[in-house]
Amino acid sequence: MKLYDEPILDGRTALQHGPANDGCIFLVTSKGRDTVLPGVTIYARRGHAPLSGDSRTSNGVYIPSPARALIENMVPSRASSRRVARTYSQDEIEVYLESYLERYGEGGLTRLRDQVRVVGQQLAMAEEAEKLDQIIGALLVENNVLPEVAGRTYRDKSRIDADRLVLFEKLLKALHEFIPADRPVSPIDSASNELSAFYEAYFSNFIEGIKFDVEEARDIVFANKFPEGRQEDAQDLVGTWQVVSDTAGMSSHPACFDAFLRQLRTDHASVMQGRSGKNPGVFKAKANMAGGYVFVAPEKMAATLKEGFVMLDELKGGFRRGVFAMFLISEVHPFDDGNGRVARIAMNRALSADNQARIIIPAVSRDTYLAALRSMSKMGNETAVIRMLDFAQLWTSEVPWQDWSETFRILEACNAFLEPDEVNERYLRLERPR
Repeated sequence: MKLYDEPILDGRTALQHGPANDGCIFLVTSKGRDTVLPGVTIYARRGHAPLSGDSRTSNGVYIPSPARALIENMVPSRASSRRVARTYSQDEIEVYLESYLERYGEGGLTRLRDQVRVVGQQLAMAEEAEKLDQIIGALLVENNVLPEVAGRTYRDKSRIDADRLVLFEKLLKALHEFIPADRPVSPIDSASNELSAFYEAYFSNFIEGIKFDVEEARDIVFANKFPEGRQEDAQDLVGTWQVVSDTAGMSSHPACFDAFLRQLRTDHASVMQGRSGKNPGVFKAKANMAGGYVFVAPEKMAATLKEGFVMLDELKGGFRRGVFAMFLISEVHPFDDGNGRVARIAMNRALSADNQARIIIPAVSRDTYLAALRSMSKMGNETAVIRMLDFAQLWTSEVPWQDWSETFRILEACNAFLEPDEVNERYLRLERPR
């Protein structure tokens, strides 16, 4: 006897691929009618029809894809005197995901995460998919340690980069003692925000070696004209612009560590959206370095970021918080690529959240900025990085970001567009706007 048309395993039976311990079976069907059989009770609910990723068994029952099963298990449910809870608790979901990670590795869990985002849209369950995405992200970044047990990891000093903590504490002390100038931002119109955000994205990408003429960059950002052969570079510029031009998004500093991690991933996914090979929004799984300098190892990344965030939370004021956030992210280097841009976005988000002028580092100051970071990283010279960024903020605050032609003329007069080599040869420097 056929009881249901196209029944799909649901809730905990979808993840277990069979009845619950008390004999209950949960289904998604078109009719939503419960059925009591000897030793088995079938609880059916109405729901979405089978998706392309669901597989049909020989007896006509569909087994949902892991992504669908997990998303539908994110809907809370309670046990009753008659049956177990329809869906897994969060603890049970985390245990399932840990087993999935052990079986399929980080690559497999990352692919599952990508599928969750797609299936969430198909099921119209974006909120549940986002919560699941956060759990998977925490599992990936914590290297098998989820937020609920993360405290044990952070107390395990073997999972913290102790040398980096020394640097962070040194910078923290210096920033506590530093008295930043008050450089508030007056209300600006959308055109002014568009102009300053454009140059913020333009110069941030220049630091990473992605160079365009200004007019060419304007066409990329505002006319969607991508130069032939430079699709990825152009998309980097657009992605950075999309983040920094979002006034509301750039004015809210993450209030807790979980929000901090989510913001990092979101920013990175936007900046690197055109480079799928760089794993947009996914924390690194392999060690990375620059010029022989090795950044924090993947297995120590989460705990080190956590300790750094605790220090960040101690600081008051946008400049102090911005400088520390930038160096924290830069030093940990949590992604395969794009770390510098994400670090500078975090810096400017802290400044905007405090209504302080952002920091734009023009082409002419690229080497000075990178040298200050290296000096802090290798020698603990906190003075260089604080002074460099303080002047950069002063300079940014003095530029009138109002008219495209006038601003371009001022930036040229300040030597902002000059390459560092040209500056050294001609004994020039970044000049303050007149």
